[in-house]
Amino acid sequence: MDEHCSVFISWYRAALFDMDGVVTDTMPLHLKAWQEAFKPHGVEVAKMDVYLREGMQSPVMAREIAREKGLLLSEPDLEQIVDAKERIFGRGVDAGVCTFDGAAATLQMLRNNGLKTALVTGSRASPAKKVLEAAGVGRLFDVIVTGDDTTRGKPDPDPYRKAIEKAGVNRIDCVVIENAPLGIRSAKAAGVGYVIAVTTSLGKEYLQEADDIVDSIADLEQCLARRFAARPPL
Repeated sequence: MDEHCSVFISWYRAALFDMDGVVTDTMPLHLKAWQEAFKPHGVEVAKMDVYLREGMQSPVMAREIAREKGLLLSEPDLEQIVDAKERIFGRGVDAGVCTFDGAAATLQMLRNNGLKTALVTGSRASPAKKVLEAAGVGRLFDVIVTGDDTTRGKPDPDPYRKAIEKAGVNRIDCVVIENAPLGIRSAKAAGVGYVIAVTTSLGKEYLQEADDIVDSIADLEQCLARRFAARPPL
């Protein structure tokens, strides 16, 4: 990386990443797991049922999907669905998890330039840890916030507020990389200075609330360069 790149990247203090669909290519595994978990209840779960709710804590997602499908389920039934979903998802992770091209290199590049890196996911701690270990990128995060760390999940600002607090930085000095509307809203509500969306899961039409939209995490460096070039003079 040249000197100019180091300058614009060091303009920020921390980079906060969603996990599924941003760092790890695991959204198809989540979809399949939700489909299989709801199947015994006669519910067909479509791709957008999951992808548009990505970032929600699992119990909330299960409740919303059931309600949308007109299914009245007790809390024990919903808990059973969530537990089944996580077991099925875990088997998928055991079969192998891939990171998106450039993810590990981008994370390492940011750390080499003095930025703290944080992972902010709606997944529970246990499956999140399993994904990170399988993908081999857990060591690249200074801070990890999972669905177990906050009472309210995305789109509430609490997950990103928690990560910012743990990172010990100012919210306006952070850049967030997300792939779903709820995550973008969460980051915006937390007052993050800059939110970038990647089109790995959803098309640009669903990501318009972000400040910038790119095709992959590998485009992050160029996106930050454009942001730096467009900043008002000091």
